[in-house]
Amino acid sequence: MAAPPRPRLLWLATGGTLAATGRGIAYHAGALSPEALLAAIPEAGQYAELELASPFAMDSKDATPHHWLRLHAAITQALARPELAGLVLSHGTDTLEETATLLALTLAPTKPVVLTGAMRPPSEAGADGPRNLLHAIRLAADPDTPPGVFLVFGEAVFPAMGLRKAHTLALQPFAAEPRGALGSAFPWRPPPLEERASPLPLPHPWPTVALLSATALDAPEALRQTQETGAAAAVLLLPGHGSVPEAWEAPIADATAAGLLVVRASRCGLGPVLPHPVDQRLGTLPAGLLSAPAARVAAALVAPFPPAERQILWRARFLPYGAEA
Repeated sequence: MAAPPRPRLLWLATGGTLAATGRGIAYHAGALSPEALLAAIPEAGQYAELELASPFAMDSKDATPHHWLRLHAAITQALARPELAGLVLSHGTDTLEETATLLALTLAPTKPVVLTGAMRPPSEAGADGPRNLLHAIRLAADPDTPPGVFLVFGEAVFPAMGLRKAHTLALQPFAAEPRGALGSAFPWRPPPLEERASPLPLPHPWPTVALLSATALDAPEALRQTQETGAAAAVLLLPGHGSVPEAWEAPIADATAAGLLVVRASRCGLGPVLPHPVDQRLGTLPAGLLSAPAARVAAALVAPFPPAERQILWRARFLPYGAEA
């Protein structure tokens, strides 16, 4: 009896540590081809028939909105192909949360889009890339995996929304708000089907969103300078639970009154930033489940909306904690 046909996947390889040459932390990201990486995991063939493409090969620390938009276009085209059962996207971990957030907010996938990467280059003892890539291929090919954007890393399956890189070196550097991992690669447990909001439009051109350190040691003058440069929004890296220093309050209120979208985010690696009375007083938006880098992407997508719609949209998408803390 003939074996059933394997699902067909598209793997979009973009470089990162998974494709690096060298050892330790001084390596050359994105140097290896997807063909070379796939040769190291022959068992991938039992799960899927793979089509390979590489829109670019780079260290994700250098990613810009230009790269995000190229990826978005490639994924949108692939999702329209009925012969594909799903997609795998390999990506450097440094800015993976930004790409994941963009895709989660702007795609309406009818099949799985699975991101993965690595924390150790392939030549390093204990390299995690081959296993992460194999798990991503398996998840994208599994008929029980629902449509959506996911990250497979370190045997955990995370949602794209609320994702953050929370450790600089650990083999499991990722976490997610508010619930953590949705599934597991060992034991095998695909994520559940969940309702998704309608996608947000991509802004053209991409608006400038400043990321500002906002502590008592930082001059609030930086916020005024941000407005003068024509920025559409600012994400503030604040102490603790997005606590606003007194010296920053008046400049923030002036900025939001002038139409600048200002997000309160935390410089902490984990935990949400919940709604607070300061938001009503200053006109700010709490980051909610978003990390500061993810909030920067979300702010770029929300900033083009009228101010009244921004508040409603932001709270509906990023604050699954109730109206007030």
